[in-house]
Amino acid sequence: MSDTTILVVGGGLAGCEAALTLARLGHLVELREMRPGRKTPAHQTENLAELVCSNSLKGLGLGSAHGLAKEELGIFGSALLPLAFSARVPAGESLSVDREAFSRAVEEAILAEPRIQLVREEVTSIDPERWTVLAPGPLASDALATALRDLVGGARLSFFDAIAPIVSADSLDWEHCWKANRWGKGDGTDFVNCPLDRTVYDAFVQGLAEADSVEPKPFEPKELFEGCLPLEEMARRGPETLRHGPLRPVGLDDPKTGRWPWAVLQLRAENREATLYNLVGCQTRLKWGEQKRLFSLIPALAKAEFVRLGSMHRNSFVESPSVLSPDFSLRAAPRVFLAGQITGAEGYTEALATGWYAARQLHARISGGEGDPLPEATALGSLVRFLTTPRPADAPVFQPMNINFGLLPEPVFPKGTKKKDKGLRKELQGLAALDAARGWVSRR
Repeated sequence: MSDTTILVVGGGLAGCEAALTLARLGHLVELREMRPGRKTPAHQTENLAELVCSNSLKGLGLGSAHGLAKEELGIFGSALLPLAFSARVPAGESLSVDREAFSRAVEEAILAEPRIQLVREEVTSIDPERWTVLAPGPLASDALATALRDLVGGARLSFFDAIAPIVSADSLDWEHCWKANRWGKGDGTDFVNCPLDRTVYDAFVQGLAEADSVEPKPFEPKELFEGCLPLEEMARRGPETLRHGPLRPVGLDDPKTGRWPWAVLQLRAENREATLYNLVGCQTRLKWGEQKRLFSLIPALAKAEFVRLGSMHRNSFVESPSVLSPDFSLRAAPRVFLAGQITGAEGYTEALATGWYAARQLHARISGGEGDPLPEATALGSLVRFLTTPRPADAPVFQPMNINFGLLPEPVFPKGTKKKDKGLRKELQGLAALDAARGWVSRR
């Protein structure tokens, strides 16, 4: 293997995944993380792989696109996915982790790998001649963002992402909430459900729509990612928006009435001990006083202790279809690869996936190949295709994308089956994706 030391910038999910993958492929790696010397507005620790917005890596199983992606990552040999499972906390049919346990496991794995040198220093420039994986996450420093912008020719680099509040379990009013999973799935105790009657719901929505928000700084653009809108933005789109979104009551029978409430706010365990709960879907940029006032309208949260309130931070990404090659290298600098949210792949599972993918593609190139593309039938391959396929001039403005079934090719339906059957469609897409993933691995 080459004795060239590969630079990986960023100690988040994508950077750590890329560093471990490259090291296990036999490469020497210098992993650079700017914290704690240079802090960010959202991180609270200096730990590697710190999860900021949520502790959930989303769904499991082939019925979920993120579940399919995790199945693929297991086949491909993701370095961080097993660590996430080792730090898992109950969350129904999804993979949620104890943040501290997960971060600790990742850092231990990095420090235990002799081919990785961890350097706690900020990277402020980009050498286009050095083999590099840039994975600075959503909070790239101004200096690095400027260097990347100069390299790719001024592509757009930022939008806003919101963080949900966390409350302590012992401060909840358990007379006004109950544990249950939607539709009774799993063991039925992974979520705490806080009902709102119509009067409370109307007051809550009106309060959200009228509340004061933290304004973005003058140098930061005001775009919002549609897949992660702040709660107040959804409330301003209409009084029923939240009841059909994060506060939907479907599949949740209130034990006091035997019926679905008018609306339900769900809480998910933030740690293994279930002493902390995350307000699911309640990412917000409201001022902190407003957050406390409005969430206390919900009976179960009337006296809640907020150990973390919601906040807003910049999220950096490039206009990938115009600047990335199919192997995630920059067209303007073919030895520089991107991974994580900087690519426009939104989400934790996507960060793992793109970190692994960029590392494998760099490995193929440095080993003398021309890249090692994934089948488009796979969830990851379909995401790569979306991110790197040039768009028509009249296409909508590029926004970040999650892995989803809509990106996968149309499945082949057995004769006599109805193509409108969404469950069958997902099953067929999932099975085809796993077959393609195993085939790709078997040919390596």
